[in-house]
Amino acid sequence: MESSHAPTHPLGTTPRGDTQKCGARDSRHRAAAVVLLLILLLGALPARAGMQETLEAIQASEFRFARTKSEVPFMPMGWVQDRYYPNSTFETEDGNLATASVAENTVGLGAVLPAYVAPRDMLLLGGDLSLDNIAVKSGPYADQSVLTLTPVGAWLHQFGEDDLVAAFVAPMFSYELRAAEDWGVSGYGGVVGMHYFNDRFQLLYGGVYQNSFGDSMGYPYLGLNWLPTPRWSIALVIPWPTISYAISDRWLVQLAVAPGGSSWVQRDGHFESTQSLSSWNMTLGASYRIYDKLWLFAGAGVAGFRSVTIEDEASENRLESKPSPVFSVALQFRP
Repeated sequence: MESSHAPTHPLGTTPRGDTQKCGARDSRHRAAAVVLLLILLLGALPARAGMQETLEAIQASEFRFARTKSEVPFMPMGWVQDRYYPNSTFETEDGNLATASVAENTVGLGAVLPAYVAPRDMLLLGGDLSLDNIAVKSGPYADQSVLTLTPVGAWLHQFGEDDLVAAFVAPMFSYELRAAEDWGVSGYGGVVGMHYFNDRFQLLYGGVYQNSFGDSMGYPYLGLNWLPTPRWSIALVIPWPTISYAISDRWLVQLAVAPGGSSWVQRDGHFESTQSLSSWNMTLGASYRIYDKLWLFAGAGVAGFRSVTIEDEASENRLESKPSPVFSVALQFRP
């Protein structure tokens, strides 16, 4: 559907002149440069002091999580992953936009690793780079390819024996490769903490600030981490709960809820809109330790609350989809 304000489509663009195309090519060159810098950063982090020496420094520190007696491996600190959503139908309740059939495939790589470790302080640096390919199978819309670059920085401090606090910032730079003229900027930041009641129960708390292309909001981070046995880990955290079970030292099963999708800025001349394809994914998956700290993950589940949102200064339109399948594979580094 064309907007009443400018000739732009959700999930699509209109033809541009040669000048705009040259600007898009220049931005693509900048995109390639930024991607190369991130890859170099991710490659340099583990080599900076040697990963084994870093892990030994963490184990010798006063961070309590380093002494947890659990058989569940630590969360992934490095990853290469692919997530695929088969064809799904998106439509509006009032029928004011044409129905679309869309398939989505997201490929990403990243790492967040210790860059500095002291007895009670730790600096984590890294980032994530993803490419979200949105293929329109039917409907009057164009395909989209959204590159998202997310640098991450976090500082952890252990207060006494029972309290850990972390502050983090994660700006997000998105770029629609097919027609974008410049990067869109959004991101997250916040302060979160963990209080140890004992080695089995921990309280998670804090607040997160989100800026989405100029629109700001805040929301709480709250939950409980429960380790009933060395093989079980139950993180009942709003809004990302995860249940993990270590079958053996090589097999791990997890049930988790996590967000998916991409957001980007669409420009046609002087008209600008923000667009997003989002979902919440509930996935059941299994991980296998293939070598030392490298794990291979495969999972399947349901993508719910999927929607395409197109927002400008004067209006907001939304196309929604019924729950649909989602499949994931990943190679993970778990220290």
